[in-house]
Amino acid sequence: MKKLLLSFICLSGFVLSNAVASQELNEKFLQSLPKSIQEDFLNADSDEALSENFNERPETRIRKAESRIDAIKDQIESLETQLTREDTKEKDDLIIFGSNFFSSYQSSFAPINELNFAADYVLDVGDVLNIQSPGNTSIGGSKQKVVVTRDGSINIPKVGQINVAGMPFEEAITNIREFAKSKYLNMDLYINLEEARDMSILLIGNAAKPGIYMLPGGSSILSLLHASGGVNETGSYRSIIHKRNNKIIQEIDLYDILIKGNLLFKSALRSGDSVIINPSQRLIAISGGINTPAIYELKDNENLDDLINLAQGFSVSAIDEILISSAAGNLAKVSPEEMNLTELNHGDSVKIPLFSPITQKILTVILDGAVKKPGEYSYVEGTTLHEIISEAGGYTDNAYPYGGSLFRKRVADIQQETFDKTYVNLINFLASNSNVGSVANSTNLQIILAELKASKFEGRLSAEFSQRKVKQDPSLDTILADGDKIVIPLFTSDVLVTGDILNPGARRYSSELKPKDYIALSGGLGRFADSDRIIVIKPNGDAEVIKAKLFFSYSGSTVYPGSIIYVPREIGKLEGIAFTATLAPIISSMALSLASLNSIN
Repeated sequence: MKKLLLSFICLSGFVLSNAVASQELNEKFLQSLPKSIQEDFLNADSDEALSENFNERPETRIRKAESRIDAIKDQIESLETQLTREDTKEKDDLIIFGSNFFSSYQSSFAPINELNFAADYVLDVGDVLNIQSPGNTSIGGSKQKVVVTRDGSINIPKVGQINVAGMPFEEAITNIREFAKSKYLNMDLYINLEEARDMSILLIGNAAKPGIYMLPGGSSILSLLHASGGVNETGSYRSIIHKRNNKIIQEIDLYDILIKGNLLFKSALRSGDSVIINPSQRLIAISGGINTPAIYELKDNENLDDLINLAQGFSVSAIDEILISSAAGNLAKVSPEEMNLTELNHGDSVKIPLFSPITQKILTVILDGAVKKPGEYSYVEGTTLHEIISEAGGYTDNAYPYGGSLFRKRVADIQQETFDKTYVNLINFLASNSNVGSVANSTNLQIILAELKASKFEGRLSAEFSQRKVKQDPSLDTILADGDKIVIPLFTSDVLVTGDILNPGARRYSSELKPKDYIALSGGLGRFADSDRIIVIKPNGDAEVIKAKLFFSYSGSTVYPGSIIYVPREIGKLEGIAFTATLAPIISSMALSLASLNSIN
């Protein structure tokens, strides 16, 4: 489909950008046209009709023509984008998992005054200890506060001075108690951390607000992230590096906290430590019938099964299938049994269809031709072409899947709209070009224009009908849209030769025959044949143009049973008319495109 639309873009540009300098409106030519075609021209949009601008200078008309080309290109690109998205499942309005955890946190901290402080907390200058000796006043009272001084020691009244800086809290307690007992026999002390010092921590990388942070002693990396606003849009929640003295202490996966509730860290922060938030690597969106829809980050060794687990599993209303769309727009359907074998790439989107007897949208598709149970079928969103064919019992023995066709109204509308614009631009060119005056009464030309006007497009989509290929690569299967029509033809052993041929008609297929052979069997080329644009249309809709210099020496195997060989007329040869070098390929190209698209009828 995209290739066909682009051919029209080129065609429109060819009509207008290569137009020779136009003169006044050729009213004689317009009057010679059938009334229906005259109406097409006169009723065209003001920016395409010449009735308002035929007196303008040629260069002005060319500039306006170029502007129209750009407008048509933009419109077609927009329509193509819509078509691409039509066969994919758009992402819900999802957020990166964990981002709201930090945005909702009050990022202010009070001093920590916990009696049972972490045993691995390392004491340093500024920490305040509470030392108590029940029933013993020898140390100057039952309760004393002592501060770790700049030299790293504490001074216990009546006991003495002991160095504690750099010691884990638990180790410091043991040393203080032994030191006191060495001074006073049987003295037993109770020690806790009264106040923790502030720490200076460097936060860099993909943080929301990187910088140097002052935090209360004993604060964890989670506290640091809260204070900084968390991870930015490109940062990793699963690879946060804690470094000390230029050595990696630990790598932290925040999913352990956010999903599992695990608050244990291998090492507490110390003043002078640095924390680096790495960039995220694989972000996958998951929505639909899942308990926690969001955008998740996957590690290198994680697959679809891990993603489902991170999202807390399927919801009760989930349908037993999984749809995966890639960033490039490719679609695949996966069963739950295949989850552990399914790898995901950055930018993939996973959709779990939901079932609801009230809200589930029921769609219809018509399946006709060589299948065991043709007819109209109802289905739910996400159903594929081959699922419907399978529901219909599969192909009959005499089916010809290679010639299968998938028609979509949306595509037909775009084809028709694009072709109509090109058709109007062609009339515009003809009516404003002085070189057309001599052919105003050309019967053949007017027949061609009438044929172009009568063209109706079916909206054929490119689809893979081979069950073997789809089984090997499920992404080749096409997601159906409401109102689609599927036609599977019977196998044919004929090749249709048509156009400007002396004896057009069907010829028996032979693998040994080339395009030139089929034309020879049909009497050869007609008088007005355009040998530069002989086209071979394959049963699957693909078209191949054979140039004149290649035609009679052409040896490629391009003809299949059911193919169409179409030989258009060359406008420049009609009735001996010496036509402009510009106009002939324009109409011929339109005729070729039309023949290719309508070969499916």
